[in-house]
Amino acid sequence: MKLRPKKTPISAAILWGYSLLTLLVLVYMTYQSFRPKKDLLSATFAIPKHLGFGNFRKLFVEAGFFTYLLNSALILFGSLALLVMLSTMVAYGIGKFQFKFKSGLLMYFLIGLMFPVQLGIVPIFLLIRNMGLLDNQLSVVLVLASGLSMPVFLLTTFFAKLPHDLYESAKIDGAGEWTTFIRVMFPLASPVTFSICIIMSMQIWNQFFVPLIFLHSETKKTIPLMIMKFTNNTIYNMDMAMVGSVMATVPLLILFFFFSGRVIDGVATGGVKG
Repeated sequence: MKLRPKKTPISAAILWGYSLLTLLVLVYMTYQSFRPKKDLLSATFAIPKHLGFGNFRKLFVEAGFFTYLLNSALILFGSLALLVMLSTMVAYGIGKFQFKFKSGLLMYFLIGLMFPVQLGIVPIFLLIRNMGLLDNQLSVVLVLASGLSMPVFLLTTFFAKLPHDLYESAKIDGAGEWTTFIRVMFPLASPVTFSICIIMSMQIWNQFFVPLIFLHSETKKTIPLMIMKFTNNTIYNMDMAMVGSVMATVPLLILFFFFSGRVIDGVATGGVKG
């Protein structure tokens, strides 16, 4: 018998309401970013007299947006590369091999989903300081790339349900463990890996707490810290706060919208045992 999803009008109405409210906020923020600061402060809800790209020009030329963008991009790609490398190897070992305390090791990563990095920031800070990495983007990369819980969970389930014949065929052809992983298993996990990259990109790009703790120089800060600088004096920097928020949020949402189908497929592939 085919099961049909139960209709829940109240839940659907709540979700639609929340989505429309979020969309309204994004549209309003984007619209206000094209208005000069004088109009934002004196006639916030009035019909605009002037719309232009002056705020964007000021953001790129005077505020040094490209420096913050480069720092965010370096941290994003460095964290993703290290995160994918570590999580795939750990998940492959847990999913395909039998060893003592295997269930306990997987439980260890699952427990990590419940504890944010803020709970351990003091020992992490001391460790980073002893390594001499304060005010260095590498410190943020190392901390963010250590969030392996969700990637390991999805990839472990995926590797565990792969047919063992694939592994045996690679061994018969003379491939070692490393070759089997790189040339056979890792390419097969590309749908799940792609989904993990998109999901973790959202978290890393919007990360505020970790860069705030470890990055002190203005030339090494990320986009969320740039927005904080504008919002510290919102009245004076209303126009820059608006356009900075747009440049930090809207492009990433558009990217997520276009790849949302692949994200859902990848999560379903990695999260459901066959």
